Amino acid sequence: MTYQHILVATDLGEDAEFLLGKGAKLAGALNARLSLIYIDIHHTGYYAELGVGEYNYTDRTFSERVKNMLNAIKDHSSYPVEEVIIGRGDLMEELNRAAKEKGCDLILFGHHHDIWSRWVSSARQAINHLQVDLLVVPIDKK
Repeated sequence: MTYQHILVATDLGEDAEFLLGKGAKLAGALNARLSLIYIDIHHTGYYAELGVGEYNYTDRTFSERVKNMLNAIKDHSSYPVEEVIIGRGDLMEELNRAAKEKGCDLILFGHHHDIWSRWVSSARQAINHLQVDLLVVPIDKK
């Protein structure tokens, strides 16, 4: 199977450039389109229960800050990033929606090897909920 449009999901963490680099290499080898996505999940009930507060979404500076961060990550890519996507809401719902709307056929996702990721794994949720192919890239902090 040849992928046509690869979507790299990021949490804007320090490994975002590493993950985009993996996506860029794959997209280059396949001559595929490459996009970058960030989903703001902080207002969902699950995360509010964990003590992560809600953001004021009328605050333009928050959206502008996220866009600037994504553009900085994009600028370090060795392969052209076609689009930077920002979404809000449930991570899996938003990834599925973006993949369908943008015609993405592969989502690249990072997974940390730490105790926290063993308890609350977005990668595990992605495996169970995404309706497109998924490539999970291990991220090891050594």
